Amino acid sequence: MRSKILYAILAFAQPIVGWGDVGHRTVGYLAQKYFTDQASQWVDNLLANENEYDISDAAVWADAVRYHRHYTEGWHFVDANDNPPESCGVNYKRDCVNGCVISAITNQTSIVLDHSQSTTVQTEALMYILHFIGDIHQPLHAEKLDRGGNEIKVCFDNRCSKENLHSIWDTDIIHKINGLKHTEKHNQEKDAAAKWASQLYSGNQEKGVTSTAEECDNIQDPESCSVQWATETNAYVCSYVLANGIDWLKNNDLGGDYYDGAVPIVESQISKAGLRLAAWVNALAAAAGSDSGFTVQRGRVDL
Repeated sequence: MRSKILYAILAFAQPIVGWGDVGHRTVGYLAQKYFTDQASQWVDNLLANENEYDISDAAVWADAVRYHRHYTEGWHFVDANDNPPESCGVNYKRDCVNGCVISAITNQTSIVLDHSQSTTVQTEALMYILHFIGDIHQPLHAEKLDRGGNEIKVCFDNRCSKENLHSIWDTDIIHKINGLKHTEKHNQEKDAAAKWASQLYSGNQEKGVTSTAEECDNIQDPESCSVQWATETNAYVCSYVLANGIDWLKNNDLGGDYYDGAVPIVESQISKAGLRLAAWVNALAAAAGSDSGFTVQRGRVDL
């Protein structure tokens, strides 16, 4: 029964949007490489199913179910009411009045550690966390202007009719980095994500980043880490994403020099998301395995 319930949950997990399928799958695969043994076992137990869904399938689940659970749509981003490219910044009280990715991470952290919840509910909470820590590292998931760039029509590699700035940061840049065609889906994306995660892991090893020790993992106060991540991510909106102004973005093909400058930002953000997700899951697993009366500061739980 347990595996059938989870199968029903994961059956929705078709590739849709939000860092794109490749981005979220890569974050999951990369995080897995930094899991402690305890975390690996804990995640495997929660995600156990009869159809061999892996952590990358769980990481894309939240994008799929939001079309069935419309109340979750606002959980994927924080609408920073700033003024790019002149000024950027996230203010939690100002920008998260009706719930956002920051409060979502806080809430789901609390739920996944609440032993009074059913295993299915805890599993869903974990899958939300796997996804939202990815989302909070996408620059346009931390910006309100023109609905996070969704209303800024642009061209990318001569494709103009359906392109917008948000979608090229979610998907097109990542697909181009990994040599994927614009229309490739699912298995092609899953294989590409696994390969990219290995490359990013090797790159971290070469830089001397061999653990998650430097990452924020204060699961007793999730808001503090989430605001830090969102603020750091939002800064790229001013420093690069919208730095040239909207008119320039609309009048230049973004598959050239703009893409070249975006690549190191995307790779850095995906890598940070994987490391930070691993640190978070490691801390969650350690807390779940203890009997210390663990509690979470829920902060503004207003979803």
